[in-house]
Amino acid sequence: MIMNRLDARMIRSFISGEIPGARKTLFFILTAALVWSVGIYYSSNAARMEQLYEFQHGRLVTLNELAVQYRQLMGERGAGIKTSAEDLIPVFSQIVEEAGMRDRLLQISPVSRGISVQMDRLYAEDLTAILNGLSKHGIRVLSSELRAMPFQDKRLFLFYAVLEVED
Repeated sequence: MIMNRLDARMIRSFISGEIPGARKTLFFILTAALVWSVGIYYSSNAARMEQLYEFQHGRLVTLNELAVQYRQLMGERGAGIKTSAEDLIPVFSQIVEEAGMRDRLLQISPVSRGISVQMDRLYAEDLTAILNGLSKHGIRVLSSELRAMPFQDKRLFLFYAVLEVED
């Protein structure tokens, strides 16, 4: 019991600064704890940011490969089949059917400048086949959204686009 009072008094006098050098020691201990906490925070944050960077880099590489393949297809296309604006839906349906991806077509609907399509579970090769068929029939992508979804060791794509007839 006497020891407890002595310890409590010693702690109070240490905190209040009655012991010489107590404030400097207390300041040093608190600064060290703060520096240690900040160091641990930034260390764990750096590891997480590195993982995020690797993930985003993989997505960028895949997107770049798709862009290169698309440019090659656009350069290789010769005299294609001219499609009229009224035939966009049947022609797109035919392209999807020929590629064997009817079950991956989620939506096809007319919009003011052409048609809106949405497909999912596409591999990069499937997407290339669709884009090749579009360019062969004289259909261009007015706007699009491509989302990559991880699937096992590869990526599957969700493709949303507004298509129109080339002039």
